[in-house]
Amino acid sequence: MVESTSILNDLKDLKKQIEEHKSKVDQRIKTAPKGSLRIIKKWNKHQYYHRSGPDDPQGKYIPQKEHDLIAGLAQNDYDNKILKALENQQKAIDRFLKDFDPDAAQQVFTHLTAARQALVTPEFLSDEEYIEQWMNEPYERLGFKNDEPEFYTAKGERVRSKSEILIADALMRNNIPYRLEFPVFDGKIIIGAPDFKCLNVRLRKDYYWEHLGKLGDEDYANRNVKKLEQYARADDFDETRLILTFETDKHPLNTKVIEAKIRRFLI
Repeated sequence: MVESTSILNDLKDLKKQIEEHKSKVDQRIKTAPKGSLRIIKKWNKHQYYHRSGPDDPQGKYIPQKEHDLIAGLAQNDYDNKILKALENQQKAIDRFLKDFDPDAAQQVFTHLTAARQALVTPEFLSDEEYIEQWMNEPYERLGFKNDEPEFYTAKGERVRSKSEILIADALMRNNIPYRLEFPVFDGKIIIGAPDFKCLNVRLRKDYYWEHLGKLGDEDYANRNVKKLEQYARADDFDETRLILTFETDKHPLNTKVIEAKIRRFLI
């Protein structure tokens, strides 16, 4: 399930953040003054006492001028408490990650006999079924002018540039499902057709890939800035799922950039 996968990834990210916080807190505790701070209020003023340990409940009085010691003990008390809270959070995440099976609900259908599978409608699609459904969504692609040069991908699809061949072939090598020039809508109005619509199968999320290949051409750059602004204003468009690549005559598209984009967004 997509939601389960997202939750697991979020928890793993949270666990990394907790580790980072624990490391910082541990370092502070190692250099902190030993003992703890006792605070009492007397004559509308706070008085501070340095407890050396559990056998010293009252502690030794600390004059106000020793502010660094007072603050250091207070910080140490706080750090020990937050360290315990972080450890408890980490243990809870570990227990959840150990016990939770994100595929359990989907595997119920898989484990049925063929006779039972034929009698029920599964609640969840397999990756293969989801990809097939995604690939079969109908749409009408933009056409080509008679004088446009012909470029073809390894799959025999006609595209508009050599750079689009590089992107399409890289997507194919990495088994990323994609559609060419799938329209983007703002409500019911088509506002553009990015070069590629790609599917992150693991997350079951759509990403649009727009390659801007003539940024040295002022008219082309202005047209595409306007188009990107339209995407940004569209109610139905998620900019966090827009992949952009660029090139000019003097700076062609780097294939390593293509692979990096695929690893970051689509795998």
